Amino acid sequence: MSIVFHNDPFTPFDRQETPLNDSPGFVPGNRRSIAIPSDLFPTAVEVVKLRVGARPLDVAQWVSARDEDWSHTIAMKRTLIAERPQEVISCVEGAEEACEEVAAGVLASIGANPSMESGVDALVDAALQVADDLCILLPDENGVPRLAAAVLCSPNRWRLADKVGGTMASIHAPVARYEEDLNSPVNSVMMRLNPERPMWRINWGISNHPALFQPDIPPVTPEMDAADMWFRVEWQTLRRLPLTGGILFTIRTYVEKLSDFMERDEPFVQDIAELVNKIPENVAQYKSIAPYREKIFAYLETR
Repeated sequence: MSIVFHNDPFTPFDRQETPLNDSPGFVPGNRRSIAIPSDLFPTAVEVVKLRVGARPLDVAQWVSARDEDWSHTIAMKRTLIAERPQEVISCVEGAEEACEEVAAGVLASIGANPSMESGVDALVDAALQVADDLCILLPDENGVPRLAAAVLCSPNRWRLADKVGGTMASIHAPVARYEEDLNSPVNSVMMRLNPERPMWRINWGISNHPALFQPDIPPVTPEMDAADMWFRVEWQTLRRLPLTGGILFTIRTYVEKLSDFMERDEPFVQDIAELVNKIPENVAQYKSIAPYREKIFAYLETR
């Protein structure tokens, strides 16, 4: 599949950027960033080391609030669901009840009317009311959580069809040292989850492509200026489902052009050059930063 480089986070990675119906002022090549909330900046430890970093979350903040990018995200989701359902929707046999449970919980949490749909269609209904992607893990016969259903419109270099049915370890197989450093802490977090005590964490990276829908790794672009690369952060939440005993894993993605990000007056921004320079090679490889590390460091250091 060919990858098209552009500047619009809401255009898939393999399509030419096009105006959105609700963006009359859109000019190709001038799309604004999806600004990363400052409370979602990674900590210094999270930059230089892969860690779970899960924190308690107020149940009222289970899914992300509506913001100025909500309508663009929902428009993107509608298009993907209509045109590419096999790539963004999945549900294994037996996960229908969990889909309905998640839909009821998500819609109730935002004050929306209950879905009139059943099974995975109810999950799609809910996914079109929130900017977050919705992924459901259900225990297998041995109690091991497996990805059972999802509406995933902002994949970060992974394909839903390749991961559905997998355990957390198999889903995260490409992650550097996942088995050695992260598997046990991740399992511990999931074991401790309960319906009234969700958790949240972040995942971050620097990419040469802004597309939210980015299931494949773009080719390396050594000619690209560091200023034109993108800082990508995922806000992830986990919550135990009280009826089916599964886990809902949500993902809200923000993508900010590096030049825009570096204009922000935040302590983390001032320290990022040194932190990027300290990233271990295996982490840099996994996050696709390695080919650009020297260029990014040189750019950040001069800001």
